[in-house]
Amino acid sequence: MRLDSNYLQAIGTMAAAIAALIALFVAWDQGRVMRQEIRASVWPALQVDGFSSQRDGDIVQGLNIQNAGVGPARIDSIAIRYQGALVPDLEALSELFPGHTGRSATSSTGRIIGAGDTVEVFAFQSPRAEDDDAVEMMYDLASNYTVDVCYCSVLDECWMAHTSGSANPKPESVDACPVEGVSQL
Repeated sequence: MRLDSNYLQAIGTMAAAIAALIALFVAWDQGRVMRQEIRASVWPALQVDGFSSQRDGDIVQGLNIQNAGVGPARIDSIAIRYQGALVPDLEALSELFPGHTGRSATSSTGRIIGAGDTVEVFAFQSPRAEDDDAVEMMYDLASNYTVDVCYCSVLDECWMAHTSGSANPKPESVDACPVEGVSQL
């Protein structure tokens, strides 16, 4: 039986087409894996924690944001709520810490936090009364305040991080950071 040259040519063409499809799939899969590796290599992971501590006879209470990820994070918005109501700015927040004798704040919105860095967003210092307990005060803070921080990576992928006392402290992916209903800090 003699094979026709057109038949052999058709088999060769089909084999080349199959090889090209396999190569195309391998290239697509490698591109997908590379995109995932790039995302993972620049992934920021912000941890939002309130604090209450005793320092030199005073009680200091405030908010820290730490980047526990591997890439820089750009903070796009922060929403602080006291008993469910939005705290609009630092002045309104300051009123919620009566009797404070000192305060400090760092502009946070638009700030870039490098991997491993921590920013103290604000702190209020008050004279410690004899019956003040920093741990009990921390529990009081956690039960009354919630903080949501929206941040993005250098690839403009964004997440919403919450204080550890919230119902869902794990950062969640969001399409974009909110511009309304946020605190001006």
